[in-house]
Parts: sequence; C-alpha cells; structure tokens
Amino acid sequence: MQKPSEEPLLNGKLEFERACKVTDILVKQKKIPKESGDAFLKAIELCDKITWTYHLVSGSGSCYFQTKDSLIKENFEVIENTEPIFFKKMSLTDFDSYKFEYPISCRLESERSSWDHCEIVEGDICNLTHTALLFEYGGWHDERRTHDVGMPHEFQGSSGDRYEWRAPIIRGQDNVPHTIVTSYHVTDSLEPILRGELLAILRVTWWKTKVVIEEGHKVTPILLISIRPSYFQLIEAFYNGSKFVLRYGHPVPMKLTDSMEHRQEVYNWAFRWILSSPV
Repeated sequence: MQKPSEEPLLNGKLEFERACKVTDILVKQKKIPKESGDAFLKAIELCDKITWTYHLVSGSGSCYFQTKDSLIKENFEVIENTEPIFFKKMSLTDFDSYKFEYPISCRLESERSSWDHCEIVEGDICNLTHTALLFEYGGWHDERRTHDVGMPHEFQGSSGDRYEWRAPIIRGQDNVPHTIVTSYHVTDSLEPILRGELLAILRVTWWKTKVVIEEGHKVTPILLISIRPSYFQLIEAFYNGSKFVLRYGHPVPMKLTDSMEHRQEVYNWAFRWILSSPV
C-alpha cells in the first residue's frame, strides 16, 4: 500500500491530465497492463473530483448546510434516518466480553462550553478505549500512523466565521477499503450537515482512494462518528459514480449533565460502531 502525499488535495492541484500522459507511456512500453492503467486513471479522476468538491466546501462562506442548499444538492446525495450498508455494528456478545476501567468523567451540574464538551468526551473515549484494549478487535489499525497522513482539522477563524473541528481517530484494515473516522465539532449549531463532516469525509476518501488504487475496489466506504456538544451522529459516505452519498443515522443525544449511566450507553453505542465489521 502507498503512503500518499496530501499536497495535491490541500493545494487544489488536479492530477488527471498528467496521469493520462504517464499512464499512456507506461502502457505503450508494456510496463503495466492496459487494464491496470485504466483502473489507475479512474481512481485519479475520482481524486480530482474529490479535490474540486473539497475546495468548493472549503471556500464556501458557510459552515452549516441543509439538504436543500445548492452546494449539497449538486454534489451530494443525502439519505436521512438510515443505517450503514457497508459496516455491521459490533455484536453485543462481543462487546460485552470487554470490561472497561470505570469511571468515566463525572456528571456535571451545568453544561460547559462546546470546546469543554468535546475535550471531556474525547478524553472519556480515549481512556475507555485504551483501558479496554478495544483497538485490537477485528484487525483494525491506526491509518494515520500506517499511511503517514495528517489529522483532518480546522481551527476557529480569526473573524469567527469558522468553528474548530478535528478528526483524530482514523482506522482501517489491510485487505478492505473501509475506513472508520471519529470527529469532534466545537459548535452549538443544530444544522444537519457540518462543514467539518464534509471536509473530513472528502479528505479521508481522497487519500484512501490513493492507498487502494491498485486493488480494484469499486467503492471506498467511510463511516464517520461525528460528535457534537448535544449529540452523536453516524454518517456513512461513499461515491456512487456521480455524487457523494451521505447516509445519516438517527442522532443520539448526549450531554454532560446526563446521568453517567446514559452517557455510558451512548459511549457503548459509539464503540460498537467504531469497532464494526466491513460488509
């Protein structure tokens, strides 16, 4: 597997034209089969589509979107209140075999800022995950370390026109194109689609397409567990040949003022998806 440079994506550099010239030379010199060249060009064409869409979202004046917005309607197919089709949630039997080292952070009497919320929830998830050794389940590995790619993130803009978000956990397997991402969004907005969700999905899809470019996969599914100060959101994403499909699950509410029992239930729900099996 390759270790792709993200420079073309982040700098808006399209690669298809040059790839066509290089591939044509390699095929004529019989250094690669024509079928391999065609598959390579198809993947690069998709990467250019992702790059274009990434900068369309990144350059937008909005951080929050609805399904009726033209940017969404023209580039994405949004399906709401549904379940993933490329990922199967970890069974209760398997999950119950793990024992966490409690407690999670204490219940708060009053809500904190959105930044504090994300920090506390991320700390809980990291602590629970590492103490239970859950990351050893199912053959998943740390994609950022394996492929030397950066953490998708943005800081709050100086003019307040951007909110802070990050996607620190990206996990994959060696023999399938499936990728699971956990992201945190420091915003109190209740709009259904967030800028950070779109950018994280597009960025991971871009380099994962490069990683599996020689393996002939038709779809590169992404499962994003998006965490906001008021709820968790499950989003499955993939490219269907014309648009990027976004399959949104039902929001799972959780606040720091909720009981520790309820918060643990929500964390358990998240873990079972973080450790889901490829389909």
